[in-house]
Amino acid sequence: MFTKKYRYLLSVLTIFVNLSCYAESNLKSFSTVNDENLASREDYINEIRDIILTQPEFKEALAKRNEYSQDRKYASRMRFPTLVGQIVNDRSISRDIENADALRKVRDDSFDGVISIDQPIYRGNEIRSKIKMADIEINRSSIELNQITSQLIITASEIYVDAVISRLISDYSNKIFLELEKYRELSKKRFNAGVAETSEMAIINVRLSEIAAKNAILEARKIETSSLFRAFFNKESDSLGLPNINLEEINNFNQNNINQKEYNLEIARNRIDFQKTELEIVKSQYRPQLGFGVRYTLYDIDDQAEDTDIRGGFYLNIPIFNFGRGSAQVGSAKARVNQAKIELDKTFRDVKYVNAQNFGSSSGSLRARNQILDSYENVKLQRETFTLRIGNTDFSIPALLEAAFREINLYEQLIYNERELFLSDLRISHMNTLLLNRFSINF
Repeated sequence: MFTKKYRYLLSVLTIFVNLSCYAESNLKSFSTVNDENLASREDYINEIRDIILTQPEFKEALAKRNEYSQDRKYASRMRFPTLVGQIVNDRSISRDIENADALRKVRDDSFDGVISIDQPIYRGNEIRSKIKMADIEINRSSIELNQITSQLIITASEIYVDAVISRLISDYSNKIFLELEKYRELSKKRFNAGVAETSEMAIINVRLSEIAAKNAILEARKIETSSLFRAFFNKESDSLGLPNINLEEINNFNQNNINQKEYNLEIARNRIDFQKTELEIVKSQYRPQLGFGVRYTLYDIDDQAEDTDIRGGFYLNIPIFNFGRGSAQVGSAKARVNQAKIELDKTFRDVKYVNAQNFGSSSGSLRARNQILDSYENVKLQRETFTLRIGNTDFSIPALLEAAFREINLYEQLIYNERELFLSDLRISHMNTLLLNRFSINF
């Protein structure tokens, strides 16, 4: 008997846990808001995606990547020979030479054409290092493009959500305030009839003034956020709803697991590789330079131009002594490498800080969600109950106004808590470099 009861309780508990896990794994943004105030996932994503691709920051990041691609072409073509054409016009303007030295010092006037080709063979690993540096910059520009685009998604989402939230809260508050305005006259009638005292009428006026002030503040915030939305999206926000999308990252988020592919960490590592490559370029300036050159000369092109000359050969330049300039420049480059490594440590610390901040924000908002919703629904029910008792002798206008004021505040807290939960999920996706995939953006 005991075993059967135990199994029954265990099965019920298992079902309850499974249902709880299912509910938690299917979290949706703004699920506490009425359906008529929500927008579909597709509409929201299209709205955000269309606007960020037109932003100057996005276009600048694209242009920078194209710039580094051209630098890569330039670096790779440094291996090719250089062809130079030259006109040499060398004529004597004034001459004061003794006859004894004339044979040695006098040079003939010339008007020659020269074509030369220089083919580098070894330049101290400079060419290879510059190609590697260009590849590093291309990689960094791609990371920055993804980072900027992902950050633009968050920025656009904040502007979008703030505009819609401000409108909903302001309209909600204004609707309640208009319903309560009639109680100002009703309180006067009750006072004139001797049913209410002077203190009650004063309390009613104070409560209505508080609600009116709150309503004005919310209206001002609505105007501000609507103007910001209009400036960013180039349209009005009146017909938009709050995004109702899956909160994919919050359940699986662990503040101790740092994504090693996070944008800032990748850029910091890229900076180390860049400085190491720059160190190699500095060293290449003090290494031997080997090449091959050919020069073709056509003499007296202003005359018959019958004489020609072709000369060429290998050249080797070997730096011998530069009074310590080379070692100082190399030391400076090594110091920049160390600075880049320290910057990586600093970036990792900052990423841990932001990770912990996102964890605290998301977990706190998630825990407060149901509590705020319960409080809001209870106070709303209380106000509606007070309204239904308007004809009763125990009807209290101050209690009704107090409940209405608390309802507006709790509704505001509820919506802004949903906002924080939604944005925390986007920020976590950004740190995990998954936000672009959620918006179907690929480069």
